Amino acid sequence: MKKSAFVFLYLFLLILLSAGSIFLILYLYDCSAFFRSLFEGGQDAAIGPVASGAGFSAQSKMVGRISLYIFMGIIVVQFMAFFLAFTILRLIRKSSEQIELKLKKIENADIFLDLPLYVGLFGTVASFIVMTFNPQTSRLIAYSSTLIGIIFSVFLRTTVLFPTRQHLLVKKSEHLAGE
Repeated sequence: MKKSAFVFLYLFLLILLSAGSIFLILYLYDCSAFFRSLFEGGQDAAIGPVASGAGFSAQSKMVGRISLYIFMGIIVVQFMAFFLAFTILRLIRKSSEQIELKLKKIENADIFLDLPLYVGLFGTVASFIVMTFNPQTSRLIAYSSTLIGIIFSVFLRTTVLFPTRQHLLVKKSEHLAGE
């Protein structure tokens, strides 16, 4: 029962954090001209007459919204990858299995620690789609998704994986010394 309670707690935190991030990003997009310009670009002043500018402006806003949704999707998937890795490592650590098996399972779960990097790479590739419409926004998506992936992966390895392995290795050496 305890394992499922922690999984539901982590799932609730994931949903809360994702919803909060989406709300914050949408709020900033709607209320901050600077934040909106990151996605729409600052090209409105360079257009010519009003009639042709209206079409370009509408296209810029549409591409800006699409870019914003891609960015939010990548952020949410990054949070999902982070919480998945965190939950799996926590379940391995709290399991009642032998220390050797736990260490093997941690070694096997290494792919989950790289998941944020892969999601960041996916964001970089997805930004190439946006590049045809707005090069400035595509760079924002590419750099931010890669950066977030690197930060999440390093954070998982240094604050979750390393202490877990250390704890298990100390327990293993204590167990061997006790024999």
